[in-house]
Amino acid sequence: MEQGELIFGKNAVVAFLEQGAATVNKIMLAEGGRPDPRVKRIQDLARRNGIPLQTCDRRKLDKLVGPEERHQGVVALVSPAELWDLDRLLEKVEGDRALRAAAGRSMDGYVVAVADGVEDPHNLGAIIRVAEASGVAALVIPQRRAAGVTGTVAKTSAGAIANLPLVRVTNLVSAIETLKEHGFWVVGLDAAASQTYTQADLKRPLVTVVGSEGKGISRLVGEHCDFLVSIPMLGKTNSLNASVAAGIFFYEVVRQGKIDST
Repeated sequence: MEQGELIFGKNAVVAFLEQGAATVNKIMLAEGGRPDPRVKRIQDLARRNGIPLQTCDRRKLDKLVGPEERHQGVVALVSPAELWDLDRLLEKVEGDRALRAAAGRSMDGYVVAVADGVEDPHNLGAIIRVAEASGVAALVIPQRRAAGVTGTVAKTSAGAIANLPLVRVTNLVSAIETLKEHGFWVVGLDAAASQTYTQADLKRPLVTVVGSEGKGISRLVGEHCDFLVSIPMLGKTNSLNASVAAGIFFYEVVRQGKIDST
């Protein structure tokens, strides 16, 4: 996130206060709002942590976040949130591998997600939300030609952004190849793939590449995937929202892991 990032929306602000994923410098609340337990929770947490609370005209908040966004009467000013680099992700992977080995578990079902060319912040936020909910270990995003980690992303993630490591890399292909060297198989979600997501054996360490709705996975990234899978489209619609497709796939990984463990 950039300096002076705004996080807005009740769930997103509560999550940042509870999880400590970023330093909240100030919280602005709209005057005259209806009683809401989430707002009371925000006020209690802010006071507990010595964070200034400012009541202001709703129009000021409208101007801060922009006319296209819904802030729900709550805006927080946070310090820059740390985005991981690839080396830190690899440290996490090896640490998790050691913990699993000590517990007699393999890395099967361990997922690192990659968002390739997802430019809509609402889609990126929704991908973060479903990735965190389904147990994905981290999300890798490119530095260029992709949505930044903004207040809109944080709000759409419904607080999940506070719990899911976000890894920013300059070169997706290089990052993917490095993850392969650390024992991952790379699967891409591609509507044109002949193998469906339920036909694939997903009980392995996976890097899962999700592309944009319009262009899908970029050609070069697709060439570095070990295999591609599709989600059957049985109606007249020819594609799914990127976050919906990601959620379907992530929970198939969960399903296959449950079957394997029973």
